[in-house]
Amino acid sequence: MNKTIISSLLLAQSLWALDVPIDEVEKQVFKETITVNSKIVQLSSAKENIMARLGGQVVKYLVQQGQSVKRGQAIAVIESLELSKLSSELKLLRKQLVVHNKNYKILQSLFTKGLESMEKVNREERERDETASKIESIKSQLSMLGVSSKGAIKSSYTVYAQGSGKVSKVLVPSNSVVDANTPLVSIVKGGSSFLVKSYVPMNYVSDVKVGQEGKLVYGGKNYKMHIAQILPELDEQTQQMVVLSSLDELVTNLFVNAYVDSKLSIGEPKSYLAVKKSALSFFNNEWVVFVPEHHEGEEHHDDHDGHDEHEKHNDDETRRGHAPVLTRANDEEEHGHHEEEEVPYDIKVVKILKQNEQWVAIEGLAEHEDYVSDKSYYIKSLLLKSSLGGHGH
Repeated sequence: MNKTIISSLLLAQSLWALDVPIDEVEKQVFKETITVNSKIVQLSSAKENIMARLGGQVVKYLVQQGQSVKRGQAIAVIESLELSKLSSELKLLRKQLVVHNKNYKILQSLFTKGLESMEKVNREERERDETASKIESIKSQLSMLGVSSKGAIKSSYTVYAQGSGKVSKVLVPSNSVVDANTPLVSIVKGGSSFLVKSYVPMNYVSDVKVGQEGKLVYGGKNYKMHIAQILPELDEQTQQMVVLSSLDELVTNLFVNAYVDSKLSIGEPKSYLAVKKSALSFFNNEWVVFVPEHHEGEEHHDDHDGHDEHEKHNDDETRRGHAPVLTRANDEEEHGHHEEEEVPYDIKVVKILKQNEQWVAIEGLAEHEDYVSDKSYYIKSLLLKSSLGGHGH
C-alpha cells in the first residue's frame, strides 16, 4: 500500500476518533478599538472630571468637597428622561421580538404546506433580526451606564468615580439640569501621578469620550486605563487631539517621557456575527472556518485506473470550498480497487471584521450555522495531507 495513502488514512482515522467541538455562529458585541501613539507623562496634581453620561437632573450627590473616593465609588444620582425613553423602547422591542418569533414560526409552517410565500417568510425574518439588533444596541448603552437591562423601566442612573483621589470641587449644584458629558465633580489624585498622553487623529473627534476604556501597551503587557481628559488644544506638531488617560493598574518600572502604544475603545459598541478565535485557520492564503458537511445522499465510485480523475476532483472540490476526497486502498489493492472516504467537513472562506481576546467578527457564515470551534489544525493537517496526492500504484 502506498505510504502516503496509509499516512493520510491514519490521520483521517485520528480525526474521526477525535472529539471535534462544534458550536453555532452567534452575535457578539464588539467595541471599536484604535491604536495610537502615546507618551508617559507625570503631573504633580492630576485632575479628573467626573462627567454625566446622559442628560438629566442631578437629584443628589453622594460625596462632598474634600472627601477621599475610590475607583468605582458612587458620586451622584441623575434622573434622566432619555434613560426612561431607552428603557421604554427596550421593553417595547422585547414584546415585538416575541411577536416576530411567533409569526416567523407560523409563516415557516405555512410555507412548508405551500400556503405562504418565501418572500413573506424572509421579510418576517429580516424584521425579527432588525428588532433583535436594536435590543442589543440599547442593552449595550445601558451597560455602559451601569444600568441593568432587566426588570422595570429605569428613570435614573448613578455616576461613578473612574479613579481614586480626593474631591476637589462640586462643579454643578444639586437639582441642576445637565447635558451629557457635563462635568459634575473634579477629583485630584494625591501625590505624583502617571498619565498616558495619547495623540488621536481628528477623524475620531466625535467618537472619543471621557470615561472610555483603553489599554497601555508597555513591556509586552496590557494595562487597563480610562480617558480622564480631552485637552481643548491640538498638538502643534502632529495636529492631532491630545487625550490624557489615567492608569487603573499599577505599572512597575514606568519611565516618564517613554513613547508607547495605547489602545482606545471608542464609539458605540456594535453587534456582529462571530466565531471563537480558535476556529480560524489560514488555508490556501485565505482565512477559513471548517463546518460540518451535510449530505443529502452519497455516491460510491469504483476507481480502477482513474488516478488523474481523482486528483482533478480534489482540486475542483478545494476551489469550491469543499474538503478533498481521501482515497483508501482496501484489501483488494493488488486488483486496482480503492475505497473513497471524504473528510466530513467543508471549508468556508470568511472575512474578518473585528476581533477581541476571545471572539472574531466575520462575514461568510450565517447566524446559528454549525462550525468547528477548536482543534481546526487537525482538519487542516488532514486536508493539506490529502491535497498533496501521492497515490502511487
